[in-house]
Amino acid sequence: MRGALALLALLLAVAPAAAQKPDAVVAALRGKPASLLDLSVARLEAFVNTTGRPLGFGGFVAVQEGRIVVFAYAEEDPATEARCRAIVTELKRAAAVHPDTGEPFRPASAWASLFSYPGLDQFRIDPSWDETVDGMFEIRVTVGVTGDGKGIVCRSPLLGREVAVRRE
Repeated sequence: MRGALALLALLLAVAPAAAQKPDAVVAALRGKPASLLDLSVARLEAFVNTTGRPLGFGGFVAVQEGRIVVFAYAEEDPATEARCRAIVTELKRAAAVHPDTGEPFRPASAWASLFSYPGLDQFRIDPSWDETVDGMFEIRVTVGVTGDGKGIVCRSPLLGREVAVRRE
């Protein structure tokens, strides 16, 4: 019993010391600079989750093979194609893209603005920067749990009307 108490006292003495190094955490994070792409992805992810939270879905964003992919998901049973398409529609509306025509309400979507910065001469890089960025967005929505044929996955570019649906 005395040995167990000594071990417990040692663990309690060591554990808080290891967990209380905020300066080390800040220094480690500060030592790894984020890119404007990292910041843009974080901004878009916040936008997607702010849109989805009241509507019952969440999401994250990743850059894959030159595409900016918005992954959204809703854990529902039963999963329906209608719900999957509705989430695609809500994401497009939030991005200021008309879901029926697939065209932005302005020259570019609201999402494109999240990838623009005053200090970056984007128009020297690409005269149609916002339109190019809009063409990089893809939406992938998963409703339900996949792997057993009961989940639904919808894929759609941000711009355009097509939505591919499959059961997984």
